[in-house]
Amino acid sequence: MVRKAETGEGKKKKEEAPGIEESFRRLDELLERMEDEETPLEEAFSLYEQGLGLIKNAGAQIDRIEQKLSLLGEEDQEDTDDE
Repeated sequence: MVRKAETGEGKKKKEEAPGIEESFRRLDELLERMEDEETPLEEAFSLYEQGLGLIKNAGAQIDRIEQKLSLLGEEDQEDTDDE
């Protein structure tokens, strides 16, 4: 029997994108580090890139949630119309 860790599936689960709340928490941390005058410019650029990735991920998650809510709203409307 092949274990998940051997196939790499277990590793993929650990590397999944953070949730929306976690993305915002990490963005706050990145922003604090970027605003620190002691942060070298090159590191600040790297932090900026990381932040863009977190924003993109959070935006995609929010879009998926909005789509689900829209579908639920349509289903609810259809159920109401049937009655």
